[in-house]
Amino acid sequence: SGVNLQHFRYEEYPETDGRLIYVGRIMRDKGIGELLSIIPELVRKYPRFVLEIVGGLVDESYTEEIKMLETQGKVHYRGAQLDVRPFLKRANAIVLPSYHEGMANVLLEAAATGRPILASSIPGCRETFDEGVSGLGFAERDPGDLLRAVERFLALPHERKCQMGKAAREKVEREFDRNIIVDAYMEEITSY
Repeated sequence: SGVNLQHFRYEEYPETDGRLIYVGRIMRDKGIGELLSIIPELVRKYPRFVLEIVGGLVDESYTEEIKMLETQGKVHYRGAQLDVRPFLKRANAIVLPSYHEGMANVLLEAAATGRPILASSIPGCRETFDEGVSGLGFAERDPGDLLRAVERFLALPHERKCQMGKAAREKVEREFDRNIIVDAYMEEITSY
């Protein structure tokens, strides 16, 4: 566990607003259905809104919906990627409406890059951000609450989003640096 802070470096916050990224497998338990369901409302209210989707297609029942949203130009499906850093760099925040997680490494990687977190308030996600400081949580399996959280984020002034990104990086440095995690494991192992 933990994140390699040399590999996932802090990136300056983008000047453009309205670009979210989802990184994960395309499947029901990751909350992709709820996320896709709120896109039309977000597009209607926020003309600059764009969602970039990075991840392998596990559940093909979402194929047509993603293709339809792509034709509107507000969703960009990038498929599975070996290196997510270029995608994280241009995002304003990461969104993960998952139903259950271990420790969501993708959230730690985004935070290390300096991107705020929008995630389900579930174990494995809620530990990765401080509510209102480095991210925003929402109820799992609740598209209405997901929509409220995303809209709350999009409505923030640009400077506040930048501050959240910096706070996300600082939290990862304090709590989730891979070196801290490895040292804790080594201390536990050698104490026996």
